[in-house]
Parts: sequence; structure tokens; C-alpha cells
Amino acid sequence: MKKYLHILWLTLLLVLVQVGAAHAVQNHIVKEGDTLWDIANRYGVSVDSLQQSNRLASDRLQIGMKLTINSSVPTKPEKSQAAADADNVYIVRSGDNLWTIARNFNMTVEQLMSRNNLSSDRLDVGDRIYVTGRPATAATPSRAISPKPVVAPPPVEPEVADSELSPGASVCQLGAKYLGTPYRYGGSSPSGFDCSGFVGYIFKQYGYSLPRTADSIYGEGVAVDKSNLREGDLVFFKGPGASCINHVGIFAGNNQFIHSSSGKSWGVTYSSLDASYYFQYYAGAKRILPE
Repeated sequence: MKKYLHILWLTLLLVLVQVGAAHAVQNHIVKEGDTLWDIANRYGVSVDSLQQSNRLASDRLQIGMKLTINSSVPTKPEKSQAAADADNVYIVRSGDNLWTIARNFNMTVEQLMSRNNLSSDRLDVGDRIYVTGRPATAATPSRAISPKPVVAPPPVEPEVADSELSPGASVCQLGAKYLGTPYRYGGSSPSGFDCSGFVGYIFKQYGYSLPRTADSIYGEGVAVDKSNLREGDLVFFKGPGASCINHVGIFAGNNQFIHSSSGKSWGVTYSSLDASYYFQYYAGAKRILPE
């Protein structure tokens, strides 16, 4: 009798484990208008866990794409406890990104990611980030990195007055004025950009008319090796399961690029080419601007 009860108990336990695993993993078919942030909210997971479960290199989705929703994936990598001193903890605020925080504390993005065990460049307002030393400048966000209002500003003229800037540096300087502008699918104006809309808008200010999609833009310009990138070059990515190029940004030097990224508290931001997703799904670069 005891042996029978023991077998029955083990069988019940196995069934419960299988049911729990089934509930932990679900599938979602991407529909028109879906974003990673919307899907993550719907299933009670984080954007970061969605990207990990589906090995996504960017935030762009294709209609009909099948996403795995795995609620057992941790929503955030555990933060390093290497720095207990309050002076070495920075609280993420609206408009922050890894590039601006690293610059403010005289660090590189790679150092910041390593110190905090970060596997992506995503941050949420209120996150505690471990840094080294005190800020190089006042901690108040500069005008360049403050979130932009949704209302579109007046047309911006290209900043060509500074003859000391190279064409690429001038393009990056103008792009930086829109840091924090919200992501909007199909957007191509300062009220909201998607990735190709942002690139097209910036280059249009300098007289360049680029195609509307990232894949079409990839057909323009001259191919550039990753080791020879310079400011103003366009960098492209092709996520898993994508049939074509599905993300584009502007190389800004120091292995960083500026782009419009979808997701919670995101929009126009800087990211590192060494970040795991972007490194893995880097597809090439093109040069549009003259020498």
C-alpha cells in the first residue's frame, strides 16, 4: 500500500511540473500594430525576457512572426553587488541611457555593462546602476538628452554653420537633438520616429532623400567594413527569423550608434555595437555621406 501511494505521489508531482512548464511557455503571433512593449505587458513579462527568449537583435517585429512567451525567464539580470557605497549608485531617470550615464561618470558603455552584469542596453526609470566615482558633470540631464515633447517642434535647419564639423559629425550632432523622442511605428517626424523614419528625417535635412524602409536604405551608398566605420555611416541589423534587414541606425563613433528603438521608455537613444543583440545580428554598414 505504501509503495502504491509513493508511486501515485510521484505521478501527481510529474503532472504538476509538466502543467507548470506548459503555462510558463506560450506563443504569440505578431499582428499589425504590435510592439514588444505591448506584447510584454499583455503576458506579464519584460521586453528583455522577450528578446532573450526569441534571440531578437532589435525591437522591430514582422507581422506573422511567432514569438515564444517564456514567463520563467528572469525579467532583469541580477545586478552586481560590487559597489555598496551609495556614492557609487546612480538611479536611472527619464531620458537616461547607458551612453549618457557612462559619459557622465567617465566610463565606457562596456565598463558600465560589465559592472552591472547587463546583457542588453535597456534601462528602466528607477533602476539602480553601479558606477565608478562621482559624476564628471552635474547630474542634471542636459537639454540634449531630455525627453522631447510629443508636439512636433518647428522644422530644424541643418547645423552647417560650424565649418569645423565633418558631414558625419554634423549629422550625429543633429540626431542627438532628438534623443528621447518617442518611438512610433511608421513615424518619420519629431512627433515620433521608427528606425528608418529617424534616419530618413535626419539625412533629409542635409538634402539626402533615402528610401522609407531599413531594407531599402541598405541598397543605397557604399559598403563599409565594420573596422572602418566613421561618424555618419549607417549600420544595419537583421533579426532572427527576418527575411530582410529590419533595423538601421547612425554610427556616432566610439562603437556607439544612435537610432530609434521601440519599447518602454524608449525612442531615439544611443546603443553599443558590442551589446549582445546588436553584435550578434549586425548585418553591415553603408556610407552615404561624402569624404
